[in-house]
Amino acid sequence: MEKIESLISGSEKLTNVFGYWPSFHDAEVLELHLDRGTIQTDKGIYKFPVLTLTIHVWELTKEVNSEGYLVCRHHTVVTLNFCDVSDFQMEGFNHQNAMLELSIISRQRSEGPSPYFVVELVPAFGMGASFECLQVEVIDAVPCAENGKALSDSTQH
Repeated sequence: MEKIESLISGSEKLTNVFGYWPSFHDAEVLELHLDRGTIQTDKGIYKFPVLTLTIHVWELTKEVNSEGYLVCRHHTVVTLNFCDVSDFQMEGFNHQNAMLELSIISRQRSEGPSPYFVVELVPAFGMGASFECLQVEVIDAVPCAENGKALSDSTQH
């Protein structure tokens, strides 16, 4: 069975940070954007619905710091695009949106475009979502501070 990251465009932007495809356990959805797309058959334009998620993800280690807490490293803000989204459902968006995991499963159809992806953001606290899409892409993976803010902004506020 293929690893899911081999089917995700730009996955190396994230696997280069962690050394593997993360589970997104405890990751937090910072932003989501839905674009309905546009279809202009006379111009040959077929842009279907796109969901863009901005997520703060990190690696929880087994190391313990001087205060007795597990050490987190590789704090990263990742931007993911899910293209040709259908059957989108979401609930519980709030001020944190922590996940238990981001599940992305590749499936084949007997009819219609394949492969396609079944995606679920399994909520721990806040937002949960599920949908299908035809393409997943890692747009960016940028190091950030422990609070999910850009490193240049981490000293402000």
